[in-house]
Amino acid sequence: MTEAAQPHRRQRSLHCKPAEQAMIRERAAAAEKTVSRYILELALADDPDRHPLVLTEEEQVEQRDGVRELQAFVRALRRELPGGSGLSLLSAISVLARERAP
Repeated sequence: MTEAAQPHRRQRSLHCKPAEQAMIRERAAAAEKTVSRYILELALADDPDRHPLVLTEEEQVEQRDGVRELQAFVRALRRELPGGSGLSLLSAISVLARERAP
């Protein structure tokens, strides 16, 4: 097709560091695509309307709640750490477990 037959096609520019540009060119070449096609396909592949999220809404809520529970546990553990002990959380768990063992 001639340029006149493609009235909506226009050149765009992408601003990036030379090292990033080289990396993009290398990856496009490895995929046997032009840089334009490679970038366009990456951008389109990231469209949530074309590709739904990996996790369902219910799974996202479950994961969020689990993270919140873990945060609460870590906060509680840090409150119980011996002051200025310099222990890691894992070491502190071991110390606390030994102290509370029957």
